Amino acid sequence: MTNYLSYTFHDNEAFINTYDELPLWSAPFGLLLLEHLELKPNLTVIDIGSGAGFPLMELASRLGASCKLYGMDPWVNANKRAREKISNYALSNVEIIESPAEKIPFDDGSVDLIVSNLGINNFSDPSAVFSECHRVLKPHGKLALTTNLRGHWKLFYEIFHRTLQAMGKEDGAAALKQEEEHRGTMETVGNLFTENGFELSRQVEDSFDMRFLDGSAFLNHHFIKLGWLGSWMDLFEKAELPAIFTALEQNLNIYAQAHNGLTLSVPMAYMEGIKKR
Repeated sequence: MTNYLSYTFHDNEAFINTYDELPLWSAPFGLLLLEHLELKPNLTVIDIGSGAGFPLMELASRLGASCKLYGMDPWVNANKRAREKISNYALSNVEIIESPAEKIPFDDGSVDLIVSNLGINNFSDPSAVFSECHRVLKPHGKLALTTNLRGHWKLFYEIFHRTLQAMGKEDGAAALKQEEEHRGTMETVGNLFTENGFELSRQVEDSFDMRFLDGSAFLNHHFIKLGWLGSWMDLFEKAELPAIFTALEQNLNIYAQAHNGLTLSVPMAYMEGIKKR
């Protein structure tokens, strides 16, 4: 039942060429950003954590030729994919820069708008990133981002906790709780803005559901294996993994059978801040 435990991510060009299914996860967040972001002419824009190019390419197309956009990401193979899209889409207003978010290679006060779709989840030092964004933005420039919030996949975590408690693994349950709660809230993300020189100008909460037939389908989903499985496995000793995940999968499947599948809710937020003078 637990073949997914042997999954290994191989970061290479062959993998990134099949990576366009990622927006099935990130599209709701990107659409939220595109819905609320003010579109203006003659902007210099940076997309932090631009990855393979979503929503960077869409934003570039919607803003048009008067705006110059830069996608910034340290992920080499994703950047190659993004550059192919720029060429294939004949976008003359987009450029890719290979750089981490903590070191933005722009002059002070030179950028009008910075966006990030789910990027905050991958920043090792979010405060440093916000500070760097503040440095490069012009006075009254904007930082706009989307993120998933605490409470993400609440049902899954509830079943996972019950599974660990039934197995007598209290330490594992505590570690899982810590992993679950590392995600931000509207308050904690808002504090990152205000503590780094931004005035919050817009906050929008929303959510969407992800539906799965059962726990087996969920745990074997390619993006679950890519984005989450490793962090859950790291919470436990390797020898414990087969027993823990067998029990978890069984409990998820029991729930799914009784409730016509698994419906997992994802709370999300669009947040926007203006640089104070």
